[in-house]
Amino acid sequence: MKTLFYTLAVVFTVMTLASCGGKNNLQEPEYRDIRNIRLISLGPLQSTAGVDLVYYNPNDFGVQVAGARGDIYIDNNYFGRFELDDKVQVRKRAEFILPAIVKVDMIGAVKNQRDLYKKKEALVRIEGVAMLKKAGFSREVPIKYQNMENIERFRTIVAR
Repeated sequence: MKTLFYTLAVVFTVMTLASCGGKNNLQEPEYRDIRNIRLISLGPLQSTAGVDLVYYNPNDFGVQVAGARGDIYIDNNYFGRFELDDKVQVRKRAEFILPAIVKVDMIGAVKNQRDLYKKKEALVRIEGVAMLKKAGFSREVPIKYQNMENIERFRTIVAR
């Protein structure tokens, strides 16, 4: 009986991992947009903002994003830290929204504010990790994003 149970457990595990695709078939989610930037609280050292990050899952399977955290840099200057505490279901081949909380370092933001007002675009870099879950298994994957972005929306957080 134990042998049958262990055999079924191994078969189930192999089938689950195979359904997720191999490393060659796994594609990173595609960044689409930043939406709904809103100021939650304003403080002299740290302010909190909410932001919706829009991504597209190009894979043939869905997962659950159980959490994420990381740092945000604008023109290689530290801007703040983001966290995602809510669990988000990601369907296969579909857009999904990650509602993140950003804790903005106000000292650094104010110090670099003059440079931000002179530009329309800036290099936005995000580095962090996300916890993905599928069929009872979890895996921490790195988050890396770097691109020139219109920073008009970020100014609303710093300018208040």
